Amino acid sequence: MWILAAAALLIVLCYSVVPSFALRYLQTAKRKKAGREKVLYLTFDDGPGGKDTEDLLDLLKEYGIKASFFTVAAFAKQYPELIVRMKEEGHLIGIHSVHHNNALFRGNKFTYSDMAESMFTLKKLGCDVAYYRPPWGHLNLFTIGWIKRLNLHLLFWDVMARDWSDKETPDTICSKLMHRVFPGAVICLHDGRGAAGAPARTVEALKMTIPMLMEKGYRFKRVDEDE
Repeated sequence: MWILAAAALLIVLCYSVVPSFALRYLQTAKRKKAGREKVLYLTFDDGPGGKDTEDLLDLLKEYGIKASFFTVAAFAKQYPELIVRMKEEGHLIGIHSVHHNNALFRGNKFTYSDMAESMFTLKKLGCDVAYYRPPWGHLNLFTIGWIKRLNLHLLFWDVMARDWSDKETPDTICSKLMHRVFPGAVICLHDGRGAAGAPARTVEALKMTIPMLMEKGYRFKRVDEDE
């Protein structure tokens, strides 16, 4: 029995876990080695999230920041006006699956249909997406193949602050971001889903964090400006 369990674990590791972590590690290592000037890339997953996304867009507009949004297609359908606003205000729009399903135990058919449907949904909203971030940070071997065939760019992240958790506060999120950023870092935050009130806490955290980072000389760009 233990042999079967070990074999199953090995398959899962090779199919999803190892490729996911290896590719994320390589992307971060590449950005750190590049030694870029003090530029940061704000990215947001799991939205759009209604009023929380509206408030976030208001904040970004106030500071003249262009960010990158990895949207869940089902939420994009629910809030098409926010997708239009993101595009009009110069933000990059990428895909983050249809329903935020984990690819860990998914096969080829699901992997393709999830990515293709996400792209089609955003296309109908006027967005030709070129960037993809897998939900939960998990891809599988089929994902890698379809990313190439669909001419997408895979983008992970370098910095997180667990802003989706109800254990975090605006102060703790701000503190984590300030201690973890480095020149060229891709920051992953969330403008949808998460524990009750999580996206609103993220917006409050950014109200503190953005001016502090700017005081340290950091600027903000979309991920496609230098990637």
